[in-house]
Amino acid sequence: MPLSMRQIESATAHVTCPICQSCVINWSEEQYIQPCQHTVFIALDLGFEFVADSFEATLAHSVDDIHQHELNVLDEIKKSTQLPELLIYQMPLGALDYSRYIGFKQR
Repeated sequence: MPLSMRQIESATAHVTCPICQSCVINWSEEQYIQPCQHTVFIALDLGFEFVADSFEATLAHSVDDIHQHELNVLDEIKKSTQLPELLIYQMPLGALDYSRYIGFKQR
C-alpha cells in the first residue's frame, strides 16, 4: 500500500493538524501532546505515545504486544488496514536516528 508521509525537519517543531489546524504537538505546553479528533496516533520508533482505539483495532498486533515484543512501530503502522486513509508526518526525535510519527485520518 502507498504510504503518504511528510517530513518535518525539526525535532522541536510544533505540529498542527492538516484538517482542523489544532496544535497536536506544542512544545510550549507541559502536556505537549494534544491530539485532535483527526489524530489517530502519535508514536516513536520506541512505542506509541497516543493511539486512538479505532486505529489500534486496525493493527495486526495490539499496542501492548508491540511494546512487549519490541516490534518495529513503523512496520506495524504500515500493516494497518486504515493506511490508505492516513497522512503521516515524520519528524526527528533528536536522539540517535529515532523518529516520531503522527498519523492523521484524511477522510
